[in-house]
Amino acid sequence: MKRPVLWICSLFATLTAIYPFTRTFYRTELSYNEGWNIYNAIAVADHHLLYPARYGWTTVNYPMLSFWIMAQLHRFTHDYLFTARVVSLLSTIACCILVGFIVQKLTDSPRASWLAGFFCLAIFCTSADSYIGVDDPQFLALAFFLAGFLLYIQLREKLPTLAIAGAACVFIIAACIKHNPIDFPLAVLLDLAFLSSPSMAKLRALWFSLCMIIFAAAAVALNIHYGGPYFLSELFSPRGYSLTKGLIQAKDVLGPLLMPLCVACYTAFIIFKDEKKRIAAIFLFTSLAVSIYTSGGQGVSVNSHFSALLAIAILTGVFFHEIDSAQWAWPGKWLKTNAAAYAPLLLFAWFIIPAVVWNVWDPARNLRETAAAQTRFDEDVAFLRDHDGPVLCESLLRCYFAGKPYLYDPFNSTRLIQLGKLDAGVPSNAIQKHQDAAIQLDSPLPSEYASGRFNPGMLDMIQQNYVPVLAHEDAIIYAPKVRSDSVQIVPMKPYYRQTAHARPDYRLASPHHHSPKLLAATS
Repeated sequence: MKRPVLWICSLFATLTAIYPFTRTFYRTELSYNEGWNIYNAIAVADHHLLYPARYGWTTVNYPMLSFWIMAQLHRFTHDYLFTARVVSLLSTIACCILVGFIVQKLTDSPRASWLAGFFCLAIFCTSADSYIGVDDPQFLALAFFLAGFLLYIQLREKLPTLAIAGAACVFIIAACIKHNPIDFPLAVLLDLAFLSSPSMAKLRALWFSLCMIIFAAAAVALNIHYGGPYFLSELFSPRGYSLTKGLIQAKDVLGPLLMPLCVACYTAFIIFKDEKKRIAAIFLFTSLAVSIYTSGGQGVSVNSHFSALLAIAILTGVFFHEIDSAQWAWPGKWLKTNAAAYAPLLLFAWFIIPAVVWNVWDPARNLRETAAAQTRFDEDVAFLRDHDGPVLCESLLRCYFAGKPYLYDPFNSTRLIQLGKLDAGVPSNAIQKHQDAAIQLDSPLPSEYASGRFNPGMLDMIQQNYVPVLAHEDAIIYAPKVRSDSVQIVPMKPYYRQTAHARPDYRLASPHHHSPKLLAATS
């Protein structure tokens, strides 16, 4: 493989990172989860229980380690949002580096490992940019999962017992940050089951399972002790499920990556009989199966496919090595001579397709839009801050910067109301009594979009008892009708929900959160 090819691919991947990396430092909401994560970290910093009740108006369906980490880092930075976003960025870079190390261990090829690392960066910056630099623990957890995966690959031949126990321990630490990437330990378990000696395979698989159970039990005990007695109830709180949604989301995420996905599947098929490299093939199959299944859950976002994207990057790195070393038979003299040189260029150039699909191909335009969004965000925050009393926000980050208490988690509360776990009359009565000084929604009423975060009864109450006083592309704020004469109504601007950089709703809805304060505050 020629050195100019490596430099061209590296430069291309770096260019794809300009927009999502720069956007991180703008003060605007990038995801619904950002305010939710900050409020949870504050609860941990203030020594409040995250899981005090089975069902509450602020449910936390994540383990508490990520919130504890942010609470500790905040003691030095004094800025929750900036801290979490920088950690997310560094975790993304760490994932790319770890992918490179894994490919290096599987192939002994430095060039293939470099290409795999940059390929990983490009695949996330073009196909999952909505999560890059966002206050969300997904990339931090994936960095730990990849570290455990690398530890297993690194030591499985020389020190198999230590490799298995060490990988299990790191996997559980990662699961305490974000618990859903179960495809990593599942791939290790299946790899152990494919050992040439059946008796040894059973013994090592049993040892891995035993280590996972012991470490998981310890992790659950710690979360219950420090987080509250209903940790497991909230972690596995019920949610709606649709396999059709999972298949559609898989099509939307993986469809624009058709060529890299086909290359990864072909490479997995070719190397499956190679004991050293087989683990990468198994990981692709487990990640695809788990991501398609879990993405059918209500509110599950594009992050459910991140393990599959990592598997594609790893196998693409293996593919680069195989064509570079000429170990595969290529039809025709031209392919035998030029496959190693042109295949990386073609695969990296393919990222133009997802960049166009997800509207991230023009960094300058997108950054101008982000700067304008920051101005609107600050306007909303100032407006909410000027209204004394509690505020009901669909955008929790706006409520946080406005200095408002966290009383209601729109997404999780609506989901639990739909499943009959919470009484819809409690928040509806609070709205009818004008107990909220203002209500912020992401789109005007009547709105099919807003109904995903608020149940229809609440939306009806808002429409009957509140009037819009501020509206623009990102948000609309309502004030009580009885106070409307004393509120200066800001001229309504034309409302366009679908901007040039809009995403399907599922990419922005991976929500959640924590204690039953609303009952006391609104009843």
